[in-house]
Amino acid sequence: MKRTIETNNETIEYDFEIKKVKNINLRIYPDGKISVSANRWVSKRAVDAFVVSKAYLIFKALEKYETRKILPRVQYYTEKEFVELVKDCCQKVYPYFEKRGVGYPEIKFRKMVSRWGSCHPAKGILTFNKNLIFAPLECIEYVVMHEFTHFLQANHSAKFYEELSYICPDYKERRSKLREVQIKE
Repeated sequence: MKRTIETNNETIEYDFEIKKVKNINLRIYPDGKISVSANRWVSKRAVDAFVVSKAYLIFKALEKYETRKILPRVQYYTEKEFVELVKDCCQKVYPYFEKRGVGYPEIKFRKMVSRWGSCHPAKGILTFNKNLIFAPLECIEYVVMHEFTHFLQANHSAKFYEELSYICPDYKERRSKLREVQIKE
């Protein structure tokens, strides 16, 4: 359901959805869409108050998306080529992690909405977003190295980025380029 609120002479329109969630969740998309979800016990007044409390963050994100350079949507690989490419990248970076005591993980692929990959260290699983077919090689390599690094540091702390910089010294440039990749048409 669409909802509209006023804050500081600005209007915020958002899609509200009732879901089985613990918290009120806010998503701001590059196309300017704002989505909020909450469980059925949260009042609409409380949801509106939450959105108002996040108004600064919302407007800042929308401004960032407006000024952000979006590369044209280009499909670099077929799905089959992409799967082989990721598996090849995993084989290439694995020796570094093998020396650190990491077992070779199970590699999975699926479409994801808000992340490029995920790592489940306890299960030994790496999952990669199939939408990486729209990313250049250096971005895919970055995602592979990023996810492998989670076997050493399961968070995004300073230590995580220190570890990542050993295997991918230019990770900031690669990450920046990845942020320019457009998934949706």
